[in-house]
Amino acid sequence: MYIRGMPRVSRKILNKQLNSELKENFSSLISSLQYPTEIEKFFNDFLTKEENTMLSKRLMLYLLLKNNYRGVDIQSILGISDETVRVHKNNWEKGGDTYKKIIGKIANRRKIKLFLQELEKKLRPLELALKS
Repeated sequence: MYIRGMPRVSRKILNKQLNSELKENFSSLISSLQYPTEIEKFFNDFLTKEENTMLSKRLMLYLLLKNNYRGVDIQSILGISDETVRVHKNNWEKGGDTYKKIIGKIANRRKIKLFLQELEKKLRPLELALKS
């Protein structure tokens, strides 16, 4: 079975002004979405299944990095390679404050905290088994 990889941006280069306007319009569109159901429906229709999964995993990867999860645990939880974890951990360490602040705000949401607590419960027996 063939699984299509992530789509790539066209190699054809856009002029800087058009590229800037596209990014500005995209940001404006995203910021206009107000309700979780509206956001979810938009992304389900707008993104391919693979893009949606990739972005969801990437966000979770950064939430796990923010909460000091070990690379091997992140790999296991998200089903990603150690290279993917390494690249994004490096991005996290070198990244700017703005997205770290936003990831921090997301990480402080009650629903995310509960999710991470459940994750910890599932990881604890695995970690104990590996130590023995």
